[in-house]
Amino acid sequence: MSQLSQALAQSSQRNHELLSILAQTDYAGPALKQNVAFISDLQKQVSELDKELKKLHEVTEDERKDHVKYRDSTVKRFAYKMGGQKSKAKFASKSEKEEREFLEAWQKEREAKERREELSRALENAQKDKQHLDGDSTRHDQAQRELDQLYNSIFTGPTPEVPGEDQMENTVKDTQQWAQQCQTRLRTEKRAMDDLQSAKSSLTMALRDMSDARGASTWDMWGGGTFADMMERDALSRAQNNLTQAMHHIGSAMRAQPAIKPLRAVNIDQGHFLSDVMFDNIFSDMAQHERIHQSEAQMQQAAEDFKAQLAEQVERLRDADAQAKQASQTLEEARSELQRIRAEAFERLVGGGYGGAYGGSQEYGWQASEAPPAYT
Repeated sequence: MSQLSQALAQSSQRNHELLSILAQTDYAGPALKQNVAFISDLQKQVSELDKELKKLHEVTEDERKDHVKYRDSTVKRFAYKMGGQKSKAKFASKSEKEEREFLEAWQKEREAKERREELSRALENAQKDKQHLDGDSTRHDQAQRELDQLYNSIFTGPTPEVPGEDQMENTVKDTQQWAQQCQTRLRTEKRAMDDLQSAKSSLTMALRDMSDARGASTWDMWGGGTFADMMERDALSRAQNNLTQAMHHIGSAMRAQPAIKPLRAVNIDQGHFLSDVMFDNIFSDMAQHERIHQSEAQMQQAAEDFKAQLAEQVERLRDADAQAKQASQTLEEARSELQRIRAEAFERLVGGGYGGAYGGSQEYGWQASEAPPAYT
């Protein structure tokens, strides 16, 4: 008996046990993912309903107070009584209206409470299911890790006795490398996207600041005086700070993704203290207003260019995400196929030897000689 056959014979029982655990718990991973999403949705519904209940309770209390106050009002009752039959009928109608509004509000609150109880029961059951699924998912992961270790200890390296195993083992290694490259690219594109989103926020604030500066400048031309000048200069200073922050974030994004271009040049004229404040007049105000207008136009154009770059990065991120998912799926299929080949080696041993050459998985369509797609 060869060394491989001895190793297979010694591990046959444990292999069978681990495969049985995997078969029993394969459902747990997908089911747990659905369960977590369901719990999250229920918790969101409960939170929203709690807010609604609070408002409904306030309405119910207000209506109850109005109803009780009107019903028990001796003065109103006496006044209507003194007015004759029409007044009595009017009092009764008004009293019925207050009671009806109270009952309607109470009914809405009651229905909301019943929905809240139903959601609570559903959430409690879902959380109980999660405990069970967590246990089975953990068992599945532990069994898979142990099976991987078992197979690696037996099959790592050349195993010509098992047709197709060496080729598929190399395919798994190549696919794993490709998947890692895809994940690296995805993380890089995400980092660049995060930086561009931060730059977008800074640019938005800078544009708002320029609008504030233009408004203060307009006020200054109409006699706003020193206070308008100070507001204008403060807004321009904020705009410059936010623009600098945007450029910093874009620079960080460029280091992650060289395809990103720098922000179009924007010159924010901060004004001149002597002419704008010390020697303030309509002509200096008009000149500064024009400079602000030009700076704002430059920033708007830069923002438009940036918007196009942001859209391009969205596409790059979407492409990287799709490729990473494809690589992950391909790797999972390759690993499953390798595990199938190795599991069949145990089965053939139990069945009395190795028979036939391996020609690929019918389930996944793998061929032992296939390599993963090229990384792009």
